[in-house]
Order: sequence, then structure tokens, then C-alpha cells
Amino acid sequence: MDVSSHPFISHFPAAQGVLLAKAVRYVRFPHKAVIFEENDTPDSIYLVLTGRVALTKKNPGGAAQVIAHKGPADYFGELGVLDGSGRSTAAIADGPVHLGRIEQDVFLKILSGSSWHTVLRLFSHVSENLRDTNTRYVTEVVRKEKLSTIGEMANAMIHDFRGPFTTISLATESLAQRNTDPRTQELCALILRQVGRLGGMVEEVLEFARGETRLKLKATPLREVFAQLKENNDATFARTQVQLVIKESTLSLLLDPDRFQRVLQNLVTNAREALAKKERARITVSVCKKDNRCLLTVRDNGPGIPREIRDTLFEPFVSHSKSGGTGLGLAIARTVVEAHQGSISYRTSRTGTVFTIQLPLMP
Repeated sequence: MDVSSHPFISHFPAAQGVLLAKAVRYVRFPHKAVIFEENDTPDSIYLVLTGRVALTKKNPGGAAQVIAHKGPADYFGELGVLDGSGRSTAAIADGPVHLGRIEQDVFLKILSGSSWHTVLRLFSHVSENLRDTNTRYVTEVVRKEKLSTIGEMANAMIHDFRGPFTTISLATESLAQRNTDPRTQELCALILRQVGRLGGMVEEVLEFARGETRLKLKATPLREVFAQLKENNDATFARTQVQLVIKESTLSLLLDPDRFQRVLQNLVTNAREALAKKERARITVSVCKKDNRCLLTVRDNGPGIPREIRDTLFEPFVSHSKSGGTGLGLAIARTVVEAHQGSISYRTSRTGTVFTIQLPLMP
């Protein structure tokens, strides 16, 4: 493989670049292989040719935390080689990786014969990489602190809500027992479902803050999921100009129906909010089979997802011009879908957005 065009090599004049390229030794690592540990004695710089490497650092509690990823055209391990100190992070293969390895003594010998322009250019780029990594690290620390705070709040809410939820449920059940009128029975059942839904939502946030996703899987007809989705939204959509179309399906999937219901609800709610000011606004929920997968789509004809949040849409605390919410909805939705052995993705443009959930079919 020709590494002469790698950005790291390009920092050097042509003659020195040739020497560096000749000094590269090619190495491969399987997924999760440790390339080096934190505090190891540095002996090489690594150029990423294919794949991705995670740089991790232990926090005060001893747990490893990812602070950066390095992909093709990136390099890592240069700081220890340049200053002679131990490795400041560990490097772990995030999937199979192919790397170019330049030994420390060879690199320093070539660098010592370089002009001050070359050295300055290299150190400027190293400094920029370090600054970016520090920014990502601080962002991740703040994110974890936010999650911890939200987890504590969710735990307190579950404790505080348990009494009122129990009272509402008991009163509703008593009313249903005393009044057999069909409409009363229907409304009581609705109240009980919504109380359960509220409790489930708070539990879901608490699980997400803990890094957990516990499912109660069972064979579930999608028509039941869709019927519940329609019931939950009929009153809300009746007060708007947005039309919600849910297409029927005869498929059954292995689902946690309550958790999956909330995934769909989040997508529908986001779409409705995006369409609030649009005429002839429409949201369509549909499903089809493709190969051995079920493809469920939530499509809208709105203005599209803002460019500034597209790359981080499924990350926690990402929102855009919303007056309420935590910015956790899509992050939780992704963890729930992935816990179902599925995936979620989207396409967006100025004419609308389509979210696609892929799930395995039942055997």
C-alpha cells in the first residue's frame, strides 16, 4: 500500500517524505485489540490506513472513557514520541484496522534533519489535533454529568410519582367497577394506559442514564402497535392542521410493545412539531418486508432536519429551536431499536424527512 499521500507524510518535504514512507511497517489489528495501553513507553507513531481506532483514557474511578476516534488519513501516538513521556491514552481497534507504523528512532532522526518550517508545520497540526481532542473530552465529560443529573432526577420522579400514580389507578379501577357504562369503561381503560405510559417514560429515561435497555419481548402484531399509536395521537392531531396516516400491516414482530410504541411516538411528535406551520402537512407511518427484514418508515413533508444537527441527531441533548424536551428522545429511540437487534436511519431534504427502522422478522 502506498502511504506517500497520507496527510502525516505530506507535512514533510518530498525527499524526507520518501524516507518516512519507506520506514512504514504495516500492521493489522482485529476488533477490540489493544494497540497500546495508557502510560506505555512510546515507541512508534501510527498512521490509520483503513478502519477506526478508539483513544481511551481512564477516569478517576478507573473506567475507560473514549475521548476520540481516529479514522483513515488520521494518525496517533505522536505526542509520546515527541515529548518522551508515557502514552497519555490507550489505543484500541474499533473494528478491524490496518495501520502504518513508524518507529520512534527513525522518525526523530528524520525530524532532526528537517527545516524549522517543517517542524513548525508539524507541531501546528499536532497542537490542533490536541485542542480538538480536549474539546471532545470536555464535551463528553459534560454530557455524562448531564446524564447523571437526569438519572438522579428520574429516580426521584419515580419515587415521588409512585404515590399519585397508585391513587389515580385505584380510583380509576374503583370507578370502572361501579359504573358499567361502555363509555365509562373505555375512558377508565384509557386513563390506566396513560398512567402506565407516564411511568414507563420516566423509567426509560432512568435506564438510559444508567446505560441500560431492558426489554419485555413478545410476539406482537403491528396492527396493535399502530392502533395504540393512533389512539394516543387522535386528540392531539385533531387540534392541528397536520394529517397522520397510519397504514395497516399484517406483520407480527418480536417486540417490547410499550418501548417500541414510545419510539414511534417520538418520531411522530418530532414530525408534527416540524410541520406546525406548514399547509397540507402530512405524516405517514408504513411498513414493508425486504429480504429478511421489516422496514418501518415514518415520513413527513416538512422542511427537513437542520444541517447543524444532522451529524449528531441521535446523540443525547441534541435539539433545535424547541421550547421543551430534554434532547434525549432520538438517543433513547436508537438504544431501544438497537436492543431489538435493529437499526434506525434517516434521509432528509427541503421537501421532507424519512426515518427508517429496520427490524428482524420473526423466525
